[in-house]
Amino acid sequence: MAPAGDAWAKAKPRQVDAEAAKQKAKTNKPRAVARKAKTAAPAQIDPVSELEVISGETIALRKALEADPDDSSSRQKLALLALRSARAAERALSRGDDELFNAYREQIQTRFADTRPGLETLSARDIGAAEYALGALALHGMLEQRNVERACAHFAAALDKGFGGAKFRHAQCIEENDPARAFALLKEAADGGHVGANERLGRICLEAQPPDAPCAFSRLERAANDGRASAKSLLGWMHAEGIGGKVDAARAARYYREAAKQGEASARNNLGELYEKGRSVAKDEKAAFEYYLAAAQSGFPPAQFNAGRLYAAGRGTAQNLGEARRWLGEAEKAGITPAREILDLLDRQAEK
Repeated sequence: MAPAGDAWAKAKPRQVDAEAAKQKAKTNKPRAVARKAKTAAPAQIDPVSELEVISGETIALRKALEADPDDSSSRQKLALLALRSARAAERALSRGDDELFNAYREQIQTRFADTRPGLETLSARDIGAAEYALGALALHGMLEQRNVERACAHFAAALDKGFGGAKFRHAQCIEENDPARAFALLKEAADGGHVGANERLGRICLEAQPPDAPCAFSRLERAANDGRASAKSLLGWMHAEGIGGKVDAARAARYYREAAKQGEASARNNLGELYEKGRSVAKDEKAAFEYYLAAAQSGFPPAQFNAGRLYAAGRGTAQNLGEARRWLGEAEKAGITPAREILDLLDRQAEK
């Protein structure tokens, strides 16, 4: 299941955010900043090893509590591990690693279901990271029903207690009522290495009027270099459309392939379009269909439309009107209006 909270990171930016991005770009040299940020970034802990380490330490603490249920020290350590797991889940989500995020979600739900009181105790001691962890638990509904309002209150408190890691989430919480403050926090989070924040800023720059392509490239490249597949897909689209320069379908294909390998549905769909049209790659309708179908199965409406029309025409695959109707019907439900035209055509042909 895809995580619900990260929809904020991909939301269409507001105009006031775009204007702020334009103003920022006039005073910065984004590519130079990108190089500096990359050099200064601290070494990252291997995320899979982190998951395993947390699990191992939790097992040991549970055994200690079985022997002595009143062992307050072990309970406090469990709360700290829950905090660590929640933060790691957020890092995975920021990188766009849904699989790892869901592994942390399962870890929290199965191993840390009783640690909320311990986190609340840590929070009462003004430990901002504990507030942030409580916010993440509420945002993603890990230990109870999802509650965005409660999550936002925790993120604000975490920032008040000096935990800078809450800037991105707090920015999302206040962007409607205080867009200027939200943008400032978003930029601080991005400059501090938050992957999702860099992608969000890239999208803001891209949506500016006129688009600020250098800023968009700079921010999206940072996010892509940190492994975020959706940023790679968007960079591919920019090169395919010639945003900020000449059309470069070959570079677009490279970005799409990288993102497609990570399971990014939009990249699979767009790579399918390159194969269908023979742009920078040998025309191959079979490959195009396979990419469309993979993206359609992930629930991506444009790919559902593309898979449906190829099924209807028997291009790249054997004609299958039942599958054509199924995928075109899904695309129509999602608002892809040309799907209805093909469905109507199939109906007319069936009546003859």
